[in-house]
Amino acid sequence: MEQEKKRSPYQMLWEWARAYHGSFYAAVIFAVLGVVCSMIPYFCAAGIIKLLLEGCEEIEKLLPYFGGMLGGYAGKVIFSCISTGISHRATYATLQDLRKQLIAKLSRVPMGTILETPSGQYKTTIVDRVEGMEPTLAHLLPEMTANVLVPLVIAVYIFVLDWRMGLASLVTLVIGMVVAGQSGKTYAVRWEGAVKTGKRMADAIVEYVGGIQVVKAFSQSAGSYRRYADAVNDNAQYYVDWMHDNQKYMASMQSIVPAVLVTILPVGTGLWGTGSLSAAEFFTIIILSLGLTGPLMAAMTFVDDLAVVGTNVGEIAAILEADELERPKEIAELKGITAEEVERVTEENAGRLFTKVS
Repeated sequence: MEQEKKRSPYQMLWEWARAYHGSFYAAVIFAVLGVVCSMIPYFCAAGIIKLLLEGCEEIEKLLPYFGGMLGGYAGKVIFSCISTGISHRATYATLQDLRKQLIAKLSRVPMGTILETPSGQYKTTIVDRVEGMEPTLAHLLPEMTANVLVPLVIAVYIFVLDWRMGLASLVTLVIGMVVAGQSGKTYAVRWEGAVKTGKRMADAIVEYVGGIQVVKAFSQSAGSYRRYADAVNDNAQYYVDWMHDNQKYMASMQSIVPAVLVTILPVGTGLWGTGSLSAAEFFTIIILSLGLTGPLMAAMTFVDDLAVVGTNVGEIAAILEADELERPKEIAELKGITAEEVERVTEENAGRLFTKVS
């Protein structure tokens, strides 16, 4: 049990999905192929520009590049669809198994634990927190892996062409990451607060709906509704305040990272002017740098999912690792009464009860 608790949330989540590891690996492979195909048009465009700068006037030499562009777009659609289908089937199978484990676990937990825990909390964990694993498993694993791996390869290729242009292509990315990091510093704490606020709202809703008959019977609807409304308003206001504080960082990051030409063009122009960078390499780097930021921006959309994994997994693990009701391993013997007599009396009582009900 101690070793189980020391594992990271990502290790625990991966362990829960162990029956479908093969499917997730396949989804990652197809996702990488899809992103690779999406990069092919950029290399084809660079090849076309290079031929044109060399004075090529034969359209036949350009046709293979146009065909490569079409093939790249088609491959992206096909491989992305395959990857998404595989990952989602494996994900929802994992969530189904996880919910079954949670329900089975609750049947073995002491009644005192069940009664002490608000019913809304169990609903939130089994429905909302388990569902919160879907973006992590279905999208983060295959798509984020591909969206980080392929730009890394492109960046290496740009450095091979010219290391100075490679550094220039990363300036806006670094600045954008620093800005986004200011938001990420408090994200985990903010999400934990959002979970607590959501729990209070869920408990208030369950309490209000479950006791509506008593509330109406004793004319206490005003006070009960006030508690319910306050919980709902507090939850909404929490998210409004959170988004208000977070938006300035995210908006800045989304504007800075794609602005790679702000550094590429002046640096490249200066190097080309001194003769240390050819025009063909200059235009090739320009086109590749435009394809560098797209996948990275897509990968950044999964930062939220990374930040909330710990909270979601923690709530689920708290139920799965809860102490179970101790059951006797051996059948206890009743003094003066045999097992056959107990079975006979039980059958007689059951028969009389069935006759009475009928």
